[in-house]
Amino acid sequence: MAEHLSQYLHVQNPDPVFNVPEGKETSSFCKKLMQKTDGFTEGFAFDIASAFSCASGKRKRKPPVLRRKAISALLKAMCFYYDPLSNTVIRSVTELALECGLARKSAIGYLSIERAVRAIKSLEENFGFIACLAPSEFNNTQYVHSIITFTPRLFEFLGVSPLALIEARLVSNAGGDSE
Repeated sequence: MAEHLSQYLHVQNPDPVFNVPEGKETSSFCKKLMQKTDGFTEGFAFDIASAFSCASGKRKRKPPVLRRKAISALLKAMCFYYDPLSNTVIRSVTELALECGLARKSAIGYLSIERAVRAIKSLEENFGFIACLAPSEFNNTQYVHSIITFTPRLFEFLGVSPLALIEARLVSNAGGDSE
């Protein structure tokens, strides 16, 4: 009985993870970003971001463990597909959810990405780490078809200098990859 209490039974995948797809490559800058997201949601910088969010009245407390795990997996995936030149993530929320194990199918075959949407919404509204530009009016499916961009605040909390970002954009514009 005690074992059941320690397990989360209300989610299909309590430990979502982004694994780099076979045969896909990304820039060295994106790889460095991915490394910086390792343990980010359990670290001091995220605690500070949570405290700022609480102080501004956006949240009452740090996000729960399952939300932090979803945020962590999504951040890693978004960093992998990040394009520094356009400052956008080159994947839809649905694709990110599938690759991170945050999507589930219902008995009748509907795909549900609500965990990913809640994590994306938290990253945008509570922490200001990303901005989602919806191609249409605000509605319940806003995040499904949105374009995700990174804000300077995310780079600040990840410890990425503005100079490194400028260099990555220059390298991306030149079509090369710098170590």
